[in-house]
Amino acid sequence: MEILINELSLDGQFNDEEEFLDNFDSILKIVKLIELLNFSLLKEYMLFDRNITANFKLVDFSKSKNDRARKFKSFLLKLAQNPPFWNIDKKHNCSDVYQYSSKNICDTSLAESCERDKIILSFKHDEFKNLFCNVLKNQEPINLLNIININMFLDYLFKNGEIGCFDYCKNKFKDSKVNFEKINDGYGFDSLKTSQQEKEFIEAFELFDRTDWANILTSEGLEYKPYSASKSNNWFKGTEFENNSIYKFRVTQKYRCFGYRNGDIFYILRFEIDHKISDNG
Repeated sequence: MEILINELSLDGQFNDEEEFLDNFDSILKIVKLIELLNFSLLKEYMLFDRNITANFKLVDFSKSKNDRARKFKSFLLKLAQNPPFWNIDKKHNCSDVYQYSSKNICDTSLAESCERDKIILSFKHDEFKNLFCNVLKNQEPINLLNIININMFLDYLFKNGEIGCFDYCKNKFKDSKVNFEKINDGYGFDSLKTSQQEKEFIEAFELFDRTDWANILTSEGLEYKPYSASKSNNWFKGTEFENNSIYKFRVTQKYRCFGYRNGDIFYILRFEIDHKISDNG
């Protein structure tokens, strides 16, 4: 999958460096996800000459003494070396007419994206605030996916089969209350057989994550409680978690999720979709 950085989304719209850096934090998360998924990120020759504020170009950050800018300066250096310029292998031809918001956009990433995977990555900008950008090529509409939010991007990838449920949840719930690093092979996402099951587990994770611990402990819906199996009937016997205090919460009337709590994080170990284990603990 090829994703093009939308240089037109930088035209001096930010009031100052701080406002830009606030937006950059969310952009960096998206870029890291793109790298993690081994997708290609491409840029245009003039990207570094685009204005962040009225008097401050992207390239000017290399000289910035702002403490917050250090992380961006490191990113800027990496950006200069990689990703490559799409101009080297240009796909669109200006004998065609490309327009966006009634403007000629030939020789821009928007036009180029029309001839690639139709996905762009935009900075915060009033003209690029929707999930899709409608470009006209010779008066024929082409919808470009406009990545401005990591969760919207993950939803799109999952819905279109570009990533599986495990990768979706691992990234969607990163730095949240639920963690999938310890999940047991054969008892996690690979045990879910239908999209409906995936949907129900995702909805349960969302509910668990947005509920504070005080309410989790008393929630009748989640029914969070200890897994109290005997030593002779312990689902985790023989695993590294045998001596952990295992808890479970309700996904549906039939499905359960098992794991353990460490601080404010619940480490998910196993899913149950037949209720046989819950009937014995």
